[in-house]
Amino acid sequence: MNVVRMVIGAAVCATLLAACGGSAEKPETPPTEQQSLDRSARLAFAQGRYDQAASLYEAALLAALKEDAPQAIVDARFNLALCQTYQGQYAEALDQLEQAEAERLRRGVVGEGSIELLRGTIHYRSGQLDKARLVLQTLLVGDNGSAATATKAHFVLGLIAADQGDIKDLSTHLNAIGADAVQASATDRLELTALLSALQGEADQALAQLEQVARLRRDERDYRGMVRVLAKAGDVAEHAQRIQSAGRYLLRAGRSAAQRREPETRGWLERAEQLASRAGDTETAREARELLNGLEDKAATSR
Repeated sequence: MNVVRMVIGAAVCATLLAACGGSAEKPETPPTEQQSLDRSARLAFAQGRYDQAASLYEAALLAALKEDAPQAIVDARFNLALCQTYQGQYAEALDQLEQAEAERLRRGVVGEGSIELLRGTIHYRSGQLDKARLVLQTLLVGDNGSAATATKAHFVLGLIAADQGDIKDLSTHLNAIGADAVQASATDRLELTALLSALQGEADQALAQLEQVARLRRDERDYRGMVRVLAKAGDVAEHAQRIQSAGRYLLRAGRSAAQRREPETRGWLERAEQLASRAGDTETAREARELLNGLEDKAATSR
């Protein structure tokens, strides 16, 4: 499963599944229905159209079941779960992962720990930190996952440690990634470094590092990861009593997230409006309110 790097908010920049196609020396075999749907789904996901990607993966799953293709069945269920995770549909995503793992074991499909990595990430996003830690720690033992999976597990475990204010544990996972990590992992390492700076009371340094991480995630087209970092910068700024900066960071997070209808959008924009109003930043407050009104209009239209 060539999907390990996607699971954390990180996802747009990494490959969902290996592309299908023939060699340059042979005529290409026409793609199956499942392969065609899979390609369309990957494109929709890469463009941040998670609703459409989920629908296409559902269709790809039905095609894979029709073809009785075990690897395609596992991959389609995994990627459908990934789309559902991005939409905040955590129970549905966990159900797909259970079925993917059952199929993998029945059919002898080789795994790299990707299913457990996504499962742990879902628990983390839904606030079940103890469950997340238990799942992710299994990927650090023996041959339960690839090196790339273990590195991602260290990253999520580092996020958990930061959320709990555990400097020692955060430092452990930060050091486990290594200073010579490849680019994607290096960005993860810088994010954990920024969170460590924040816990040590170095707000200026933390905010500068988070800005750098946000730029790197944007350049990698990891927009989900980018908005998560901007929201964290808002938290750091608010804790440091930089109310105007906090509101502006949260506006940037909510404004970008609104384009993809991410589940945290409303909360970020509401906080942006409140903080901007406290700081007397009328333009930021006005833009946040306009975006919130747009969300309400869309919700009313869809009813």
